[in-house]
Amino acid sequence: MQMANELARKGEVICTLCQKPLMIHGCYQRQIKDEEGNCQYGWVAQGHCSACHKYPSLIPNFIMPYKHYEAAVIESVIMESEAGRNVEMLSDCAADASTMRRWIRQFKERGALAVGWLISLLFTVYEWHISILELQNKELLKQLAQLLQAYSVPASGTIIGKVNIILTRYNCGFL
Repeated sequence: MQMANELARKGEVICTLCQKPLMIHGCYQRQIKDEEGNCQYGWVAQGHCSACHKYPSLIPNFIMPYKHYEAAVIESVIMESEAGRNVEMLSDCAADASTMRRWIRQFKERGALAVGWLISLLFTVYEWHISILELQNKELLKQLAQLLQAYSVPASGTIIGKVNIILTRYNCGFL
């Protein structure tokens, strides 16, 4: 919460809808599960935009919107799936097989959109071109990792978390 307040004071937290500075309105508690299924609780700051009157949540990059498990756990399952492992063989993750299959299915749908959004943003915002041939025959996570190299994102964190930072910054959605 302190970090969110500090960033807001510096004007570094902006509304994704109207690009005006956000003020921190409050926070709420959020449940987060690790790989073993252990629940931890963390705080998520909530902003307020006085220009468009929205109250967006400032979700940290280690959490995925609308998911209970950490982004690193979900990304690990997706990596294993892209490597050809069956979800029933993933004994490392406490999530149900049906939950992991849903993560994989949603990532395939949203990941393909995210690749397109990142390519489009590179062109429209940064006037930078990337050849689709460079991404051809690569798994989605590898395509996203390659595209992230062109953006200024934190060095640490998951691929999914970094992509979500960019997508939400430009109001393109999230993975």
